[in-house]
Amino acid sequence: MARRSLSSFSLNTILALFIGLFSSMAAAQEGPFIAQLHAHTPEELQALLNRAEAWSNSTKTYPDHPISVILHGSEASAFVKANYQKYQSLVDQAAKLDAFNVVDIKICERWMGANMVNRNQLPAFVETVPYGIEEERKLIKAGFQSF
Repeated sequence: MARRSLSSFSLNTILALFIGLFSSMAAAQEGPFIAQLHAHTPEELQALLNRAEAWSNSTKTYPDHPISVILHGSEASAFVKANYQKYQSLVDQAAKLDAFNVVDIKICERWMGANMVNRNQLPAFVETVPYGIEEERKLIKAGFQSF
């Protein structure tokens, strides 16, 4: 019985995510937007980039405002040069979406310090912010909508 509840919960969760995806894609024409990660994994970031790309592909013009993506967890390690081969498709997709003004990726300098990551270990398109959580709060206070 517990297994049935779990699969029912999973189906409901997936359904809610799809509803959220399509409603945000429909509403996502006005921006600016911020994407917030909860699991802080490269897989969650990949799903976010796929969603941003689908949103961009559904519009007739390139966005006026990129979706702000502030990384301050283990997902940020995907952008470290030493991990490029493992996460090449994710990094390349992020670079492409950045070039077309779909996303703006920023990495927390506190996370960098705690993980001994120097700025020269990150791709040029990635920016840094002093404290990722505070940057998210600042953008939300400035009126950024959740993507």
